[in-house]
Amino acid sequence: MKKERVLIVIVLVVFIPFALMGYFDFGEKDNFSKRAKIALRDSGNKFLLSVGDSTSLILPIIELDENTFELSFQNKVQIEPGSLMNILGQSLVDSKLPNSYIVEVIENGSGEVAHSYEIKSTIKESTITCIGRILPFDNYKIKLQFTGERPVAKLDKDYSLLSLVLIGFIGCGLLYRKKAKPNTSEVAISQFSQIGNYRFYKEQSKLVKGNSTIGLTAKECELISIFSENPNEIIKRDLLIKEVWEDKGVFVGRSLDTFISKIRKKFLDDDSINIVTVHGVGYKLEIY
Repeated sequence: MKKERVLIVIVLVVFIPFALMGYFDFGEKDNFSKRAKIALRDSGNKFLLSVGDSTSLILPIIELDENTFELSFQNKVQIEPGSLMNILGQSLVDSKLPNSYIVEVIENGSGEVAHSYEIKSTIKESTITCIGRILPFDNYKIKLQFTGERPVAKLDKDYSLLSLVLIGFIGCGLLYRKKAKPNTSEVAISQFSQIGNYRFYKEQSKLVKGNSTIGLTAKECELISIFSENPNEIIKRDLLIKEVWEDKGVFVGRSLDTFISKIRKKFLDDDSINIVTVHGVGYKLEIY
């Protein structure tokens, strides 16, 4: 028994530092994604204001992969590349994001790259062309890809061996501690999102209003989740179809419309909630 305890202590002392490093690294990746989305939304807002548009919406920022993000607008815009470069660059600097990246302005219809440039740590290395040419009105998508190294949070170098040993002994003690019965009131509590007078439990696939519980299918749950994360914003049909149906089965013509109709019925008891159809574009969850 003593040998087993010694072995557990050794494993914990070796494993815990690596586990903590993985934790900090994961937290940094998640934080990087949030900061990148905020910076893009900030630059999108400033760009629209710079062209005199104070009413158009900025559509949800799409994370294409861990280094690539996409910004798009509700309405057609005319883009002056130099202005876009300055506004986007300042937002990235303010958010303390990497200063090496590639920007592509993509035409929505053809998918062709209408303008692009690359920024590196030094001006000499950067590639910037056609700054003076104004791009005509279109539903552009602005793709931002970070190419430089990202800062990764690391454990303090002064983290002493003694503290690691103490962690090991604490962990060992926890392993042999008698497991207490969970508090039933704590078990019953789970995370939810508030939508009007409803509580949306994504993990449990249900809506709760007062003493009433409404079950949800997997796809209803995914759609409501997207809407709850982007209240009062127009969500494109293509985005909803991609997020809910791509690689998850066959999408039949009116499937999205059918599910939107089902979701509307589930929120009928709350007049402050309305899912609006924006014809030719998508849907918007309005919460008054």
